[in-house]
Amino acid sequence: MIAGRWPHPRWFTLPLGAISLTGNYGVVWVVLAAVGAGAGAGGFSGRRFIYVAGAVLATEWLTFLVKLTVRRQRPPERDPKAKAHIPLPLSPSFPSSHASMSTVGALTMSVLYPTLWPAFVALAVVLTASRVYLRVHYLADVLVGVCLGLVLGLPYITLVKL
Repeated sequence: MIAGRWPHPRWFTLPLGAISLTGNYGVVWVVLAAVGAGAGAGGFSGRRFIYVAGAVLATEWLTFLVKLTVRRQRPPERDPKAKAHIPLPLSPSFPSSHASMSTVGALTMSVLYPTLWPAFVALAVVLTASRVYLRVHYLADVLVGVCLGLVLGLPYITLVKL
């Protein structure tokens, strides 16, 4: 396992773990969608919120269906020496929901707020990479999660117009 060889100082793993946990159930993307929708001129834009939150939550469910089919164990479940640095999720490992939801979240938020796309991509990269570093996913889990997010997200942003 790649992250097993890296140092894991507490001063780094604690804040990174907190950031990583915001990706659970797509919470960070739903919150960003709500903030963006609420900050628009003329009040809250439900369409903008649903555009992002709906896509992220649908991606979570589709990823979860794949998880239930594959049922890959997480690194600490397969190797007790591979200690996780955050609470271990109860769901199977493959593919990474954080990676698929982050990809879709970054894509949809970038469509709505194109000048902020570097920040959305950076957040998605941190959320995705943190899962390997914190030892709750294998590298293949997050790579396939990103690919799944692209497969779901690219047609969505192309076909669904506000």
